[in-house]
Amino acid sequence: MLRTAGGHRRIPQKCLEDLLALGGDFAASQFNAPIEEAVVASVDEPLAFEVAWRSLDVYQSEFREALRAGRETRCRELLSDLIADGFSLSQAADSLITDAMHHFGQMWKQGEMAIYQERRACGICFGLIHELKQSIVIAEGAPTAIGGSPEGDVYQLPTLLVELALCESGWRATSLGCNVPMRSMSAAVSEYQPRLLWISMSAVECEDTLVKDFNELVASLPKDTAVIVGGRAANDSLRPRLRYTAHCDSISNLTFLASAFLAKQ
Repeated sequence: MLRTAGGHRRIPQKCLEDLLALGGDFAASQFNAPIEEAVVASVDEPLAFEVAWRSLDVYQSEFREALRAGRETRCRELLSDLIADGFSLSQAADSLITDAMHHFGQMWKQGEMAIYQERRACGICFGLIHELKQSIVIAEGAPTAIGGSPEGDVYQLPTLLVELALCESGWRATSLGCNVPMRSMSAAVSEYQPRLLWISMSAVECEDTLVKDFNELVASLPKDTAVIVGGRAANDSLRPRLRYTAHCDSISNLTFLASAFLAKQ
């Protein structure tokens, strides 16, 4: 039996089967804490199981507390532990970071969080996402994807999470950042010649202007360039006015679609 850096037990499948064969009550009694869930480990470790001692909401609560206090090392440990518990890199990052930033936004509105704490938290999250991306090996010949958030949208973490998810799915993805005018997106398309363009919409200043500029950009794209939109501002009233290939409402949905597009390359 092995242990992860976070103190979890990693159990080979054969050992787990032998243990369970002895009876569920006996197997559970051998551990010092209740088993919240058992999930299959990553694809490159098909014969290993990770027994998760903490449920996702506990991870999220601990991560929020550490992030608010600026405890970067602890944030990294929790992220690593969640990945060891079977989450993909992008799923783990999204589950912890998105949850934390949503809570912090509410706390800031209620006067329960200082601006410096939010800015510090963003900086830590930027670093964590960057470290995860650096751990991914992009295959030679991987198709190119670019994207970002439109003009007036200053939220950078969502587009970085998209970049991470696409890289993990086998794309050579580059985030152009936040607050990018559509004319600048068009210039980037000319440079990168991407097979996929994503637009992350967390906030919209003027819907009519966005619709006009967005649709003009899409009309200028090569026919084989897929366009994916997502984000909380890409709501049911805005999306019907936009021209796009697919809409994603979660990182898991994005990775599924990205993998499907990649299979057709």
